[in-house]
Amino acid sequence: MPRRHKIKEASVWDRRLIIVLGSLFAVTLLLFAVWVLTLFMNSAEVDDCLDRGGSYDDELGQCDFEGNHPKP
Repeated sequence: MPRRHKIKEASVWDRRLIIVLGSLFAVTLLLFAVWVLTLFMNSAEVDDCLDRGGSYDDELGQCDFEGNHPKP
């Protein structure tokens, strides 16, 4: 007859550690997603400006159709 092993429950400290580490991971993942979204939105704005024949001014953050703004 096979022996049944008792499953040891996680202690209170183990559960708290899992909650804290999971929360830190979730917050880090959220901040990373916001950062990537910000980069994507900025590159899409620059690409749209260049597609319309303009030059993107990084200092002002605007599309300029009169002057030429080289990349720094």
